[in-house]
Amino acid sequence: MSWLNSWIAAEPLYRQAEIQFAQKHQLSRALYARVSEMPAHSESSAGIPAQISILIKDLKLPEARDPETRLRVLTILGMLEVNYDSGMARETWTQVENLALRRHHYLLASRAVGEQGIAAFLLGDMATAKKDVVKAWIVAKTADPAAHIRYASMYGTGLVELHKYKEALGPLNEAINVAKDTPGAAYPTIAITAKIGALSGLGKGQEALTLAGEEMERVGRYHLVEHLADVYQIRAGVYEAMGNWDQAVSDYRQSAQYAKKVSHWRGLTQVDGLLAKAYLHQGALESALAAINEAIEANERIPDELYFVPKNLAIKADIMAKRGNIKSSNQLYEKSADMLDALLSKVPTPTVERQLLSDLSEVYSEYFTSLSNQGRTAAAFHVIERARGRVEAQALTHHEVIAPHDPNLMEQRLTKLNFALLNTDEPTARGHILDAIYQVEQQLTPNSAEVDTAPEPVDLRQLQRDLRPSELFVEYVLDSPQSYALAVTHQTVHRYTLPSKDILGQQVMRYRSEILQQKNDQALAQQLFNALLGGIQEFKDKQTLIVVPDGKLHLLPFSALENGGHYILTSHLVTVVPSGTVLDILRHRTNQMVRDDLPYLGVAAWTTNSSSPSTLLTSIRRAVSGPDRKELVALPESQHEVETIASDLPKPNTVLLGSRATETNFKSLPLSHYKVVHLALHGYVDPVFSDRSALIFAPEPGLTDDSLLQVREIRKLHFNANLVTLSACNTSVGQIGEEGAANIVNAFIEAGSQSVVSTFWELEDHATTHLMTVFYEHLGRHEEKAEALRQAQLEMLNSGSPPYYWAAFVLNGEPNGSLFSAPDSNLSSRSIQ
Repeated sequence: MSWLNSWIAAEPLYRQAEIQFAQKHQLSRALYARVSEMPAHSESSAGIPAQISILIKDLKLPEARDPETRLRVLTILGMLEVNYDSGMARETWTQVENLALRRHHYLLASRAVGEQGIAAFLLGDMATAKKDVVKAWIVAKTADPAAHIRYASMYGTGLVELHKYKEALGPLNEAINVAKDTPGAAYPTIAITAKIGALSGLGKGQEALTLAGEEMERVGRYHLVEHLADVYQIRAGVYEAMGNWDQAVSDYRQSAQYAKKVSHWRGLTQVDGLLAKAYLHQGALESALAAINEAIEANERIPDELYFVPKNLAIKADIMAKRGNIKSSNQLYEKSADMLDALLSKVPTPTVERQLLSDLSEVYSEYFTSLSNQGRTAAAFHVIERARGRVEAQALTHHEVIAPHDPNLMEQRLTKLNFALLNTDEPTARGHILDAIYQVEQQLTPNSAEVDTAPEPVDLRQLQRDLRPSELFVEYVLDSPQSYALAVTHQTVHRYTLPSKDILGQQVMRYRSEILQQKNDQALAQQLFNALLGGIQEFKDKQTLIVVPDGKLHLLPFSALENGGHYILTSHLVTVVPSGTVLDILRHRTNQMVRDDLPYLGVAAWTTNSSSPSTLLTSIRRAVSGPDRKELVALPESQHEVETIASDLPKPNTVLLGSRATETNFKSLPLSHYKVVHLALHGYVDPVFSDRSALIFAPEPGLTDDSLLQVREIRKLHFNANLVTLSACNTSVGQIGEEGAANIVNAFIEAGSQSVVSTFWELEDHATTHLMTVFYEHLGRHEEKAEALRQAQLEMLNSGSPPYYWAAFVLNGEPNGSLFSAPDSNLSSRSIQ
């Protein structure tokens, strides 16, 4: 039964087995049976986090040493973690895969691969998700019907999430049909739920309603009341999409009744919140208030589950505002934000903190909207800054420089494992190594920034004092049905209304896709400008644009937007910061910067390749899909790039090339004394664990370092650099959420760098060298950082290059200031060819 995912049916038998094994003192088998009861209760008041905690403790019991019992505990743990922390789940399913292979449970190992793919999807790693899920799906089609149902369902659900509704119907129908033909198989709720959504998304509302009706009849026959509650909730969403709000309200109410019937408090908490919002749309304020009060009361039955609390308090705040009780509304919004702050203060890692901020960001955005509608702009700014750049500001405020020290045992172990991973391409071996890396990581002492509270957001007036007369600071708040831009200058503050986040997100991704294909879509570039900047009056009078992005805007090169047939690069400096608070911190630590030490450090590790030239890519790009040593091809122009830059800047300089450009040599330098650090290296972005993202240095004969300068290590370094340039690929791309991006750039800023030049996509080696040398030539002429980068980009633009070649580069952090106190008369004035 459990193998067919019919956990509810299996639970009573496992409970009997646990009792009998315990009576016979067969403790390992009793543990096996006990943990197997958990999936049937995963939505009970015990809560998934509590169950995960129990299972982690179970793994330490002597009874868990039995391989089969340990495998079962890990399997259940992975199932629960998928609904809690996908990064944790991915690692656990890797352990399941490895142990299952050793025990010759090949179908379970295949399932583990698929579950890793599902976790990858939830983490935004679409490429890995498709590869792993399809791989498991192919195996399941021939030998594992239950897995066949699950992976076809999940693959189809993923396509629905990507709005590929037509394509989704194939795998969803396949899952439903296999379940129908497999005796004892679990009910295909995921597939049917997703199909209802797919049909609704295709505009086939009536078909979606028909399927929902059939689903209700089916689950009714089996008296699955909780499932009925879910289906009514889903159908209500279809009615909402069709504009039939009366029927939507009716279905939400029916769903709530079923949820109450089975004491499904989590379901009631969620559906009553949706019901309250539907009532709000109808203007039925009293009914909305009654529904949201019931949602809040239901949540009190499961006090350990606080996920919906901030959201529901925000809904109630909106209701109170519409009833004219602004004081009560503000109090509820503040309580909601405080509750979310409390949740954030208890998260174990910055990754989980970012995820929670992303999931519940509407609490801050709706509070922002309410306050700004009241004309309380300063208060609205304060609220949104509680979320924006929170992780970065927290790390900056509590940053501690870690003095050079001999690596401890755990650090030595991690170095050896990373080194082994770089030099191993056999999948099973890499799986074992990744499992070991995860275990070691859990024993490392966390950075203090991971446990300290976030600093107080910068005051709006203070931010205005920070700004130059020529600067326009724009903080975006993406929401539905409207988004907003808060435009701040040294004298004025205005809020502007923009299109919804869905519309803006679709346009951004379409434009980015056009650029990556080396196309020039002027109409779309103008459309995005009109939406994001066209209505902001201050834009016309300012020369520097400082952007705080939100959501998909983190992936948009603003400099490539068009205004009247001209890229805004031609008229404005464009830079990015995580938040106003981070900008304030950076500008007020400028006085602490070293001014008269070592001018320049340049590093180029991959200047040659041991393979024959015929094996290299024709058009070499600075990227790596690993970390995998065999994919680290040469960057033949990086040496010329680093040396040419050295000739443009004052002396003395330090240059590490080829085999000398090791991680050990780099970290042994007095890094806090360099004003400019230029790293022409391969870059690796880990889509799951941002702390593993790294710059890749030259390999070393010994094992002093692993060649990977990871985010966790960068944070512990001490820089006073005015500028760090990451001449590597995708260094400004990380895990994207409403609250920001987790990436290598932020780590350098947290370590003390004033500004970081990074990239949005993979770079062509020759074009990169050309742009970088022109950039530094302008810097050597005493131009400010943002202007120097702009001039280099303008040269490429004026030469006819499409945005693909110049728009990838962005300056993050403090845009102002020249690198040196006075121009150097010995600087070259040559023209780069």
